[in-house]
Amino acid sequence: MSFWTIQPRRPHPNHAGTAASLESACRWTAWQCAPPPRAREGGGLRSRRAARGLTLPEALIGLGILAILSVMAIPEMRGFVQNTRIKTVSFELMASLNLARSEAIKRSGPVSIAPFGPGWESGWRILDQAGAVIKLQPQLSGGVRIAGPDAVVYEKNGRLPEAGTSAAFDVAVEDPSDGVHGRCVRVDLSGRPNTRQGACS
Repeated sequence: MSFWTIQPRRPHPNHAGTAASLESACRWTAWQCAPPPRAREGGGLRSRRAARGLTLPEALIGLGILAILSVMAIPEMRGFVQNTRIKTVSFELMASLNLARSEAIKRSGPVSIAPFGPGWESGWRILDQAGAVIKLQPQLSGGVRIAGPDAVVYEKNGRLPEAGTSAAFDVAVEDPSDGVHGRCVRVDLSGRPNTRQGACS
């Protein structure tokens, strides 16, 4: 940054050759006068401070604060992930039950939905009356557990075989964090599934 210098005008004819003429010229053209030395020094000091960046203690303090905030946020994040997994699985199960019901009505015959292995978390499949696969649901991940019946069968009218019966599934996770709630997926008397927060019992 360059500073302006005093560029006095020519002395007025009435003040030619006098020291007062120079002072008067500077006063009348103050915008041409250089700023005081203190202002110039202050501007340079501010520029040096802005250019030097963070010191080592300042950086260490910032890293310490970031580490504390991260430790505090980990349990909250874990609970959020577990709740999201429970909701996702419960909605997938409800969608499969709805599909099985609609296929039974469309095919005018029984359609079943059953797990692959010993538990529903191993995945499930929807089969028609002849045993043909309508849909396959892969194995679940993330520690999700489902407690439910051995199978659900829809009759051609979209209801369960026995009048007045229903089926319920409890969806939860292993080792849940604070604030994590399981969900219940229940098939009502009309055969329609619904879900809500909390256990089925």
